[in-house]
Amino acid sequence: MRFGKLTARVVSALALSVAVVVVGTIAAPQTPAPRAAVAAPVDTVELPVPGLPEHNANPEGGRAVGPGDSGNPGTIWDLPAGTLVFNPVSSRHEIMDPTVAVSAVLIGDSQAAGAAGIDGANTWVQTGLAARGYKVQFKGAAGTGYVAHTPFASNYADAVGSSRVLLPYGNAALVVVQGGGNDAARGASDAEILANAQRLLTELKASYPRSAFLLVGTLTWDGNGADRRVQTNELMAGFAHRNGINFISPEGWLSRYGLDNKMADGVHLNSSGHQALSKVFAGKLAELHLGLPG
Repeated sequence: MRFGKLTARVVSALALSVAVVVVGTIAAPQTPAPRAAVAAPVDTVELPVPGLPEHNANPEGGRAVGPGDSGNPGTIWDLPAGTLVFNPVSSRHEIMDPTVAVSAVLIGDSQAAGAAGIDGANTWVQTGLAARGYKVQFKGAAGTGYVAHTPFASNYADAVGSSRVLLPYGNAALVVVQGGGNDAARGASDAEILANAQRLLTELKASYPRSAFLLVGTLTWDGNGADRRVQTNELMAGFAHRNGINFISPEGWLSRYGLDNKMADGVHLNSSGHQALSKVFAGKLAELHLGLPG
């Protein structure tokens, strides 16, 4: 497809009429750009371009060029996969991905990223989502949480807000935030967790105003109220309820589903444990009517 001098028109998720597009497949920036500024592009153009036809200005995705069109790009959806765009609603760089409308954008910790030799694609969280028809786009990191971070990865809200994590542009089919175990282990307070959860939700809603949302709590053994992991799970259940978001509680799953001999360590599952729990998780998603046609 010929671009020449880019002629594209962005219709944002909130029907804004001006956006800045960074053309070309560009590697993610090593350091986050300022929120109000656009990183130095290969080529930039202010949009809309006068006289540009609107073919399929649909933020849900799909082809933007109709039958009989000359082949010139009609909307942002004709930009190549991997192109960075600046979303004026979120004030962040996001990345073009033609599969966004069937994707589950997942932010999580090692339960979703993988640990103890388990690849992320084979974790109970990712395989459970895939079983429900989603293309999983994992944007988290082991050792992180709403407050918890590592020398290599920021906490959830900072990672998204600083553009260290590049989210796909458009409206994802589902946005999932899983975690809390690292926050519990590191002694994060309720106030810290809730404040960062709210920051994260605000950031994600700016990118995905029409997407379905799901929070997944903290995986635990059966425990009493003094268990900080249990407390964190219940804290996030309340947060989800107050914000009208679906919540799946993995509290007690390790005991309930007999996973004692399917652990790689005291917290993480081995391969057979992930396989077993992925079926449980997929079933919980089905109960919430979350899924795409196979």
